[in-house]
Amino acid sequence: MTRPGRARLPGQQGQALVLGLLVAGLGAAALVALYNLGQTVEARARLTHAADAAAYSGALQQARTLNALAYANRTQIAHQVAMAHLVTLAASARYARKMQAQRLRANPPAGLIAMLFGPDLGLAYGAARAVPGAEERLADAFGRHDRIVRQVLEAAAATAVAELPRSRERIMRKVLSANFPQAAAADAAPTLSLRLLSDGWPGYVERRLATRRSGLRPAVEQAVARYRFLDSRSATRRNPWVVSPRCPLHRHELRRRGFTWLSPDGRWGALDTQSYHALRSNRWIGCYYREYAMGWATAQGDKSRAPEGLEYVDEPPPDFSQQDFWRWVELSTSWNIFEGATNPLANSYAMADAQRWGATGLPAYREVAAARGRAPLRFAVSVRLAGSALKTTDAGSSVAAPVGRFAYAALGRAGAVSVTSAAETYFVRPQARADGRGELATLFRPYWQARLSAVTAQEAAGTRQAP
Repeated sequence: MTRPGRARLPGQQGQALVLGLLVAGLGAAALVALYNLGQTVEARARLTHAADAAAYSGALQQARTLNALAYANRTQIAHQVAMAHLVTLAASARYARKMQAQRLRANPPAGLIAMLFGPDLGLAYGAARAVPGAEERLADAFGRHDRIVRQVLEAAAATAVAELPRSRERIMRKVLSANFPQAAAADAAPTLSLRLLSDGWPGYVERRLATRRSGLRPAVEQAVARYRFLDSRSATRRNPWVVSPRCPLHRHELRRRGFTWLSPDGRWGALDTQSYHALRSNRWIGCYYREYAMGWATAQGDKSRAPEGLEYVDEPPPDFSQQDFWRWVELSTSWNIFEGATNPLANSYAMADAQRWGATGLPAYREVAAARGRAPLRFAVSVRLAGSALKTTDAGSSVAAPVGRFAYAALGRAGAVSVTSAAETYFVRPQARADGRGELATLFRPYWQARLSAVTAQEAAGTRQAP
């Protein structure tokens, strides 16, 4: 007796297998899509970090360049201070030589100076000595400073400004290559690109002339004012004795005059004089001062004019053996020899025998453009990594790539991963000012730093566009 079997309906064989294969296919497609998405997300995150590092490095390069320009400007000031000292020393050296010559001629005698104005001034007059070769050595040192100012510092500043875009791009590409060494390999196809979306550098720094009453010139004058050696060297010693009843309030005077100046054309000059003003009287003009020049010297640029207001004549007589001093003054000058306070005759000798140095004047310098000083120096970049560098199914993966409507489309039409990053260089003091006021960005203080910046909508849209 046989057991009856379960009846099978025709056409139902293999249905579970088809359904299983369909589920397996959908699962495989999901796994491939998930794999591709993971690879893309990982590449985008890695590329974002690399782009931020590159942008920050570019902003840091900007900060270094601006700080270098600030140090160059400050070095220019230091050289100008040194040149002011050299000019003053040169004038002092020639002044001592002229004073020695006058003392040896006894015009006036050292004993007379000591008797009228004190032994200290008499000893100083007697101790004046010329230093052999001093003026030539000082002129040579001055010339070296002038060449450094022009041929080294100014040229270096110009090169730094011109080369910043290239050096900034070079360091950003180097950072990207360090993060993606395979994409940057020499034998690999170019898969990593960098594109500048916006750049605030053009016009941010401008070249300015130092003859203006702002910037380098006042900074130099402020620095020079700290040195007493470069300050006014003027003093007057009066003899206490009454000389003439016609002018009982007047006395013999010993006038020391000297100062260092920066001419309008940016060239240094120094003048030193000393004269004995003997009080005289006659029936034609009354009391007046007869000047005996004791020492004189000036050193200045070869094309510089005399300081404004300086009393002198171009061709003073070497002596007054043929004509009275007062009569020559009356006929040839407009000097006040009755109440005067300067050494016009010594000034005239100094200008006639001036040391003329081939100075080129204050150099041009770099400063932040006036219209740009309130905003940071900002730029934005787009970094693109080609899809062929990713381990997705349609790129470098060993997994077969689906086609048709299942093809991987997360990389867009460009077939690459693109990110945007921005950075800026800004000026900030390490400590607040004592007066509590803010300070505009300047290239005279090395207070420049770097930081990342938010990306604008326009820059983000520029990244999505094909290069």
